[in-house]
Amino acid sequence: MSITLYTAPDCIRCKIVKSFLAERGLDYGTVDFKADAQTFNTFYRTNRKAIYRNPEGVEFPLFDDGEVIKQGSGEILAYLLSGRVLESCVTRSDMLHGKIAGIYPSQCPDGQEENMLTLVDRLAKGGLQVWLQVDGRKPDLLRKLLAIKDVHVILNVVGGSAAMERIFGGAPSKEALAETIELVRSTPDGIIRFFAVPQPGEDGTWAWPDRAEAVAAAKMVFEASNTPTLPYVIAAVTPDMAWDMHGLEPLPEQTLLVYRSASRQLLFKADVAK
Repeated sequence: MSITLYTAPDCIRCKIVKSFLAERGLDYGTVDFKADAQTFNTFYRTNRKAIYRNPEGVEFPLFDDGEVIKQGSGEILAYLLSGRVLESCVTRSDMLHGKIAGIYPSQCPDGQEENMLTLVDRLAKGGLQVWLQVDGRKPDLLRKLLAIKDVHVILNVVGGSAAMERIFGGAPSKEALAETIELVRSTPDGIIRFFAVPQPGEDGTWAWPDRAEAVAAAKMVFEASNTPTLPYVIAAVTPDMAWDMHGLEPLPEQTLLVYRSASRQLLFKADVAK
């Protein structure tokens, strides 16, 4: 396996990956996109469809072993730790600079918990502020992850149990969700939110959740927490996030207000994200 790492100058994420490769004793070559622009541009043009550009440009590092191309320190470390096993729970980050997201511990495959812990630990110790997104499952893993310095968490509730199954492939038990809520609340900046994402219909089309789904989400959170004054945020996927919009237009502000009104039937402090 021949590894090439495409990097940028003074890149924290690049340093994290280089350090990990060295610790594993893996040989690799590097291409600095500024120092060797011609080589990088050739690689970029050849693999344009596999490379994501955020609003500030290409995210580095880029990893190529001749079989796959991985982008960003999270995806690369996940691949080095377990091949493609963690692809369902480690995706590209939609956070820039000193923050990293795209890590979903609730969806971590059984048996991969130690690799998830190693991944998050390396990212945090490398100088990144790690933002996890969870859905209420695997609270034991979340507890261990939050013990790592500079790890933060968002709890996403996309609707009732059926919606959670459709979007995340599983729904939390009442007990697991209650434990997750307590863990999120134990952090200084943890977020619990109704997160409006496109949802598939029986006819195969995609649509934004309706008011009833917002009520179902609030009910699930209320029953798990038994706290009507729980801080609760209303938010939605936007085009700049690492979520598939499935061709839908961005959600109108008015719809977020409908979700807020629905949620306040049970969670009085529900409010639209600023």
